[in-house]
Amino acid sequence: MTTRIINQLSPELTTILFEAGNRKLVLLEGKDDLEVFEEWFKEDLNEIYFHAPGGCSNVETFLKETLEKSTKGEVYGIIDRDFRTDEEVNASLSDNSAHLFILRRYAIENYLLEPFAVWEELRIYPSKSFKVFDSSIMEKNLLKLCEDLKTLIAANWVIHEASTGAKYFQEGYIMSDRANIIQQSAKRLNLDLAKVEQKIVEKEVIIQSKLDRIDNAYQVIDGKHLLHQILYQYTSEPKTKIRVEHFRRLLTRTVKEKIGLHTDIVWIIKQRILSESAKR
Repeated sequence: MTTRIINQLSPELTTILFEAGNRKLVLLEGKDDLEVFEEWFKEDLNEIYFHAPGGCSNVETFLKETLEKSTKGEVYGIIDRDFRTDEEVNASLSDNSAHLFILRRYAIENYLLEPFAVWEELRIYPSKSFKVFDSSIMEKNLLKLCEDLKTLIAANWVIHEASTGAKYFQEGYIMSDRANIIQQSAKRLNLDLAKVEQKIVEKEVIIQSKLDRIDNAYQVIDGKHLLHQILYQYTSEPKTKIRVEHFRRLLTRTVKEKIGLHTDIVWIIKQRILSESAKR
């Protein structure tokens, strides 16, 4: 099918559609997502074109503009779950006419951090003294790290809901000092300490209820934070951006080659995007 572009399209989107050509266009949030999806589905790149306009809002804006102002119907968006509810996620995945899909897990990193993949890479990675003997123990350790991150993630959730533009806690922030996280949250939000602590406690309870197994935990724990904590816990190399990106790429490869992609990802790409497009 030839893509005709209507004049009202922005120059940036016009360029994206030109590069996509007759392939299905899938918009992703960022460069890291782009690298992962292109590696996982490199055999399908003759049928599908991934592009990262930068951020969730740009994905939604570009998707809406393309559907409204061009004749290209084969355009989709995939965004992180972040702090969205089960209802929001399920609605995006169950609507047969949907073009925007929300991941069931918090972010794409959560699909890289499968216990076996993490264990497989860490056991041959420069480490302090890696003594995790199998992937089942690795899973327990990952759940413990998720629990350690609980307060920090809860604080970011509260900051997110406040919608004041307050600064989030970034990857690598010291997660063990609960009192400090609460104090800093109150300061960033310019709110009463007791009020902020109560809000954080409420989120901690929700998060704790999900920490029974990996698939549930990964719906509420930010994989970017968890990835950094894994490297801090188990490796001896400096935690530079380059090192983090390198480890992410190792996990991307291992998940595909030795485990297989999670059904969430396969379903969105193979069943909803490639398969649905083939029916048109």
